[in-house]
Amino acid sequence: MVGVPEERVDWIDESGSTVRVLPRSEIRRRNLLHRVTATFVIRPDSQLFVQLRSSSKDVYPGLHDVCVGGTVVSGESAAANACREIAEEIGVRGVPIFRLFQHRFRDEHSHSLTEVFACTYEGEVTLQPEEVAGGFWAEPNQVRSLIAEGSVCPDAMQTWRLYEAQCRAEGDFHRRVAEGRLEPVNCTEFLVG
Repeated sequence: MVGVPEERVDWIDESGSTVRVLPRSEIRRRNLLHRVTATFVIRPDSQLFVQLRSSSKDVYPGLHDVCVGGTVVSGESAAANACREIAEEIGVRGVPIFRLFQHRFRDEHSHSLTEVFACTYEGEVTLQPEEVAGGFWAEPNQVRSLIAEGSVCPDAMQTWRLYEAQCRAEGDFHRRVAEGRLEPVNCTEFLVG
């Protein structure tokens, strides 16, 4: 039986240029800088979808994540990855996503250049059991409490804090969308089936 080929990921330098394309496992093992996405899924009432990572995840197993995201494979755009991840992990399709900001994150488990997106969604979620052990909608204060308890992934904690700072400086996400200050990305062009 032939196995599924391992994903290939761009090892990038400080400027974001590709150094080499390597197997995902080598990127993880050597903790090399690579591209990832993180998408906030937010209801119109400002509740955020929080997922519980499965115990089989290669980084931060069993912790809460306030974003849906993943590693960008070589040749994939950040927008395509963000659309693919929200569709695969929680079944969100048919909504535009909006690019918010980029940031760097590094600890002993992960070293990433993260492209952050957000979308508005109020439908049902369908969890991918291999990736997501559970999930719920949370008010911003509940998210802050989870962070204070130490039960949120370190990279997601940083992303949330930067998101809150951006909202304080530039206005609430929904307001910026309504005012046309954020450019939508149509996910349907990236998703097949």
